[in-house]
Amino acid sequence: MTPPPGFELVRDGRLHLLVRADVQSWLVPLLRAARAQWAGYATHPLVGGRGGARIVLAHHVVVRPYRRGGLPAWLLRDTYFGWNPRPFRELCVTAALRERGAPVVEVYGAAVVWRFPACYRGWLATRYVDGARTFWEWVSAAPSAIASHGQVFADIGKAIRRLHECGARHPDLNANNILVSPAAGVLFIDFDRARLAANHGDAPARDLDRLWRSLRKLDREGRHVTAADFELLRAAYWDGSTCE
Repeated sequence: MTPPPGFELVRDGRLHLLVRADVQSWLVPLLRAARAQWAGYATHPLVGGRGGARIVLAHHVVVRPYRRGGLPAWLLRDTYFGWNPRPFRELCVTAALRERGAPVVEVYGAAVVWRFPACYRGWLATRYVDGARTFWEWVSAAPSAIASHGQVFADIGKAIRRLHECGARHPDLNANNILVSPAAGVLFIDFDRARLAANHGDAPARDLDRLWRSLRKLDREGRHVTAADFELLRAAYWDGSTCE
């Protein structure tokens, strides 16, 4: 594969890495350690997702292993098949979107260890955003009466619009894949299976509906997010912004 601008492909036996050149000196050893159960590194677990993600505070980086969900997780858990590894695809999409000015988390690198031909395990390394919470963590902790409540919904709507205009099609836009940070604003994560496209058709409506369903699933009684709250988000989306 052709690495994105600023990234290099490094091969170490069965371990193949796609890493940003300016952090290669410390990221390559760190990703080797992820394969070896973090020998020599102090890490903390990151709550949420499918488990296994670790924060390496010394380098301000989050390393997420690829793990399956649903029924396949019982049989395969962290094993994937194919010649075009998902960690590398996710890195390429995320790096391309960030280059276009989309509000996505900064990606540092990805690693794949080949168990045998067309069978691999993988990891993705991204910047750790200080003080960030997922949208769901924020909305479930923040009282609806606080002054910033409506503004955060509007900011998320504008950020989703910008994401779309920068060419993203997020297949899993939910309340746990959106970060809210006092310093960094709204950022999107988890672009596994995402793709870039010039024309998204009815993607805006479907993505907004998916996010609303995820909030209803997490907050069935509407204690933290009301229909009126979400209408603020929708309205801000359609007001929108233009990707530079």
